[in-house]
Amino acid sequence: MNKHQKPVLTGQRFKTRKRDEKEKFEPTVFRDTLVQGLNEAGDDLEAVAKFLDSTGSRLDYRRYADTLFDILVAGSMLAPGGTRIDDGDKTKMTNHCVFSANEDHETIRSYAQVFNKLIRRYKYLEKAFEDEMKKALRPHLLSNFLKHGWQKKMPTLLPPL
Repeated sequence: MNKHQKPVLTGQRFKTRKRDEKEKFEPTVFRDTLVQGLNEAGDDLEAVAKFLDSTGSRLDYRRYADTLFDILVAGSMLAPGGTRIDDGDKTKMTNHCVFSANEDHETIRSYAQVFNKLIRRYKYLEKAFEDEMKKALRPHLLSNFLKHGWQKKMPTLLPPL
């Protein structure tokens, strides 16, 4: 008995619906793009604010909000213990962050204005910013911040209660 193969339609594709397609969660790619743009913005915080505003449509701030605020506050992604993940690699860190800013009141206030502009533009970042500040004020992280002399910068950045 000979078995005949059934005919197969060629050229058929399996279609997946857009709602079923999941985008990969890649915070390192987000970090690299953000750090490169922040470093190219120069020393002007107004240019940094414009860069953050313009890239919000391209980059998914909603998905990577924790990474965004880690970079804007600490200069790089933070490990669970409160240390920087990329401490050795200078290409994955930025100097446009609160912790590497001068400790004078005007500089920190200008960083707070950048945060305010970003949160006003992207309202969904407000909750993520509050969570990031709570994370930054935890006792085990706070000891790390105090060790580096960052305690003068945080009260100016935080909104009054």
